Amino acid sequence: MRILLLTDQRETARAYRDAADQYGNLRLCVLKNIAQVLECLYRESFDALLADDPMILHPQIRNCHVRWPDLTFLLVDKPIETAQIPDDLTFCFLRDNEAKDVLKRIAGFPKGPRYICDTKQTVSGFLQQAGVPVSLNGFAYLCTALRLILSQDHPLDIQEVNAVYAFVSMTEGVSVSVAEHAIRTAIDVAWMRADTSLLEQLFGYTVRSDRGAPSNAAFLFRAADHIKLTREGKSNDFGRNACDGE
Repeated sequence: MRILLLTDQRETARAYRDAADQYGNLRLCVLKNIAQVLECLYRESFDALLADDPMILHPQIRNCHVRWPDLTFLLVDKPIETAQIPDDLTFCFLRDNEAKDVLKRIAGFPKGPRYICDTKQTVSGFLQQAGVPVSLNGFAYLCTALRLILSQDHPLDIQEVNAVYAFVSMTEGVSVSVAEHAIRTAIDVAWMRADTSLLEQLFGYTVRSDRGAPSNAAFLFRAADHIKLTREGKSNDFGRNACDGE
C-alpha cells in the first residue's frame, strides 16, 4: 500500500517513517507542504493520503486535476463531530495516537473506489430513522463504527467487534470501554423511543430475550447489512439468518 504523508513536523515525520519500516508491503512518502503534494499526485498514484493540515480538504485544492487517493485521513488534536466531517475525508485520527497504530488501521482499508461520499449521510439517516438521538455520544461512535464496517471489501465477522471498538477509540479519543458503553446506551435508547415494529423487522432474531434490544455487535452488523443492501437497491429480509452473537 502506498501512503502519502503531509506534515511539516519533524517528529511526526520521523515517527511515521520509523513505523512504516515495520511494514514490508507499505511505502510511505513524506512531504512538507501542499504544493509538493499536488506535484507528487500529478506524477504518481497513492492509495491513501494522511495529512495534519486541514487545508488539504479545501475545495480549491481538491478541484486540482491530480490523482487524488481513494482514502484521505486527517491528524487532528481533538475529535471532529460527525456532522462536520467533509465528504472528501474518510476518517480522522488523533495526533497523539501511535504512528504504528494509525498506519495499521489505514493499511486495513482495501484499495479501490469507496462509497465514502455518500456513506456518511446514509449512516446518519439510518441511525436517526432507527431512533438513535443525534445528541448522544453513541450516535457519533455508531457512525464511525458503521463507516468502518462498510468500507471493507470483505465483510467483517461479527466476532471482530472488538477491532471496531478499537478503531472508534482511536478516532474519537475515548477508551474502548467508553465507546462500547456509549454505543450500548444509544442502542437501548433507540429501542425505547423508536417504532419497535420497524426495529424488529430490521433486526429480527438478534433481539435478546432478557432486555429486548440487540447486542452491540448484532446491531452494528445487521445495520451495516441493511445500509449496504439498501444502497445497492436490493431487498433484505431481516427476519431470517440474523447474527445473534456479542
